[in-house]
This record gives sequence, structure tokens and C-alpha cells, in this order.
Amino acid sequence: MNSLAKTASQQLAEVLHAEIPEERIARVLSDAMSAMMTTRSGTVEPDQKTRLQAATLILAYKVGRAVERQEVVNVNLGASADADLAARLKKSPALRRMMQRMIAEAEAGAVIEG
Repeated sequence: MNSLAKTASQQLAEVLHAEIPEERIARVLSDAMSAMMTTRSGTVEPDQKTRLQAATLILAYKVGRAVERQEVVNVNLGASADADLAARLKKSPALRRMMQRMIAEAEAGAVIEG
């Protein structure tokens, strides 16, 4: 593949691969896993935030990222579904947000067209 057909992210990945060896990255992550911080009172204690971020990044590379949950809302509108829709709207904040967004978008479109 010639350099003209490569995307910017592909070019950056190649440069980073050439400039920063994997051993250096591993060493930095390893160091971050034992990060310490000095508090305002002068005591030295583990930097849990940095350690957690390093552990999360290491796990993402070694195991992969965890699947993020998503709420999927299916709306089937029919003549007899009005009562069912009202009940579902009462129970689902996600469905209410989606319907409000759809109504706002429809009203905005009607204002532009009308």
C-alpha cells in the first residue's frame, strides 16, 4: 500500500511503531501499576486512580474491552397499541427520551418546512 492511500491514523500507527518500542510501552504501564502520590499532608500513598487506569488499559490490550450494555427500545405503533405504549412510556425513561427527541426533531423539521 502506498503512502497516498494510507489514512492519517495508519500513518501515525506506523510512525509510533517505529519510534516507540513495545518494551518501552510495557515498562511505562508496569511503572504506572505501582504509582505513588504525595498527599497535601506530605504522606506518600498509592495513586489508586493511576493504578486503576493502567490496569484497565493493560486488560484492554490483553483480554479486550468489556462489552458495554445498551438499552434497545423497539417501538411498534398500531391502533391497539396506544395503551401498551402509554404503559411502556411510564416504565422506560429511555423510551421517553427517545420519543421526546423524535418529537423535537419532527417539530424542528416542520418549522423549517412551514
